[in-house]
Amino acid sequence: MAVENLLLDSFVRLLAKVSPPTAVRRAEADGDVADILGGIEESGFMDALVPESRGGSGLSLADAVPLFLAAGGYLLPIPFAETAVARAVIAAAGAQSPPGKTIVLWPATHAGRLMSQVGPLCERSSLALVQRGAEFQLLPITFGERRADPFRMRSARPEPDASPLAEFALPHVDLLHWAAAITAANMAGAMERLLELSLAHVNDRQQFGRSIGKFQAIQQQLSVFAERAVSARVAARIGLMGSNLTLDGRRVAIAKSVANESARASVSIAHAVHGAIGISEAHELQLYTRRLNRWQLSFGSDAYWQRRVGRSRLKSSDATGVDFVRTVIAGTEAC
Repeated sequence: MAVENLLLDSFVRLLAKVSPPTAVRRAEADGDVADILGGIEESGFMDALVPESRGGSGLSLADAVPLFLAAGGYLLPIPFAETAVARAVIAAAGAQSPPGKTIVLWPATHAGRLMSQVGPLCERSSLALVQRGAEFQLLPITFGERRADPFRMRSARPEPDASPLAEFALPHVDLLHWAAAITAANMAGAMERLLELSLAHVNDRQQFGRSIGKFQAIQQQLSVFAERAVSARVAARIGLMGSNLTLDGRRVAIAKSVANESARASVSIAHAVHGAIGISEAHELQLYTRRLNRWQLSFGSDAYWQRRVGRSRLKSSDATGVDFVRTVIAGTEAC
C-alpha cells in the first residue's frame, strides 16, 4: 500500500502540473499536447506495465489501476492508460514500441469497423494498435476535423493503406475488454472530480442566507451522486482485475455498465446543483460532463455489456445469483 501511495502521489503531482483545466482546454482547441506528452513520457509512467527486462517499470496491473483512475480525474488529453497497455501487449509479443508515441486501442470487427460508437481520444503523434481476431497491427493514424465530432474532439482512424509498424498474434488478448475497462476507470476518476466540484459549489453558493449545501434536497442529490461515484470506482477496479494481459469479460461488462449508469446520474445531478453556470464555456464543469457523455458511447453501451452478463448467467451452472457473482470475482469462467 505504501508503494502504491508513493506512486500515486507522484503521478497526481505530475498531472496537476501538466494537465490543469487550461491545458485541457488548449488541447481541445488546437491539439497542443506537446508539454503534456513530454512530461508524461519523461516520467516513465507510460511504460509502467512493460516488464523490467524490456525496459519498463514492471508494475502489476493492480498497481497501475490508481494511475488510470487519476488520469480520468484530470481529463488527461492523451491516451495514457491505453498506451501503457498497448506497450505491454507489444512487449509481450516480442515487438518494440516506437519511442515518444502514444498508442490508442482499436478493437475492430473482421470487416475493419471499430467496435465503438465514437473513436478513442488521441492526439497527432498517436498510433493505433488494431486487433482483428487474434491478429494485431500497429498503424499510423489520420485525423478528421474537430467540428465533425459532436463532443468537440478530433475524430481519427488508422490509415487504411499504411504499412504496419509491427504485426503479431496474441490469441489470449482482447482489446475490446481493455478499451472498455480503461474507459470505465477514466469515467470513475472523472466522476470523483465532478463530485468534488459539486461539493465545493454547494458549500460556496449562498441562498436565503445560507449555503445551498445545507438544504435537504441538495444533500439528498449529492448523497446519490457520492454513491454512484463510489460504485463506479469499485466496479472499475473489478473490471481491471486480470493477469497475463487477459481480462475477464464479465468483470469488464460490470465495470462499463456500472460506469455508464453512474455517469448519467452524476452528470444530471452535477448540472442540477450548479444551475446555469455549469454549462458556461468558462466553467470547469462542462469539461467533465462532455467527456463523460462521450465516454458513455465508447466501447459498448451498458445495454450491450448487460446482455453479455445475462448470457453468461444463463449459461452458468451456479445455483443462485450470489454464487454467480462469486464465480465472476474468482474469474473461473469466461464471458
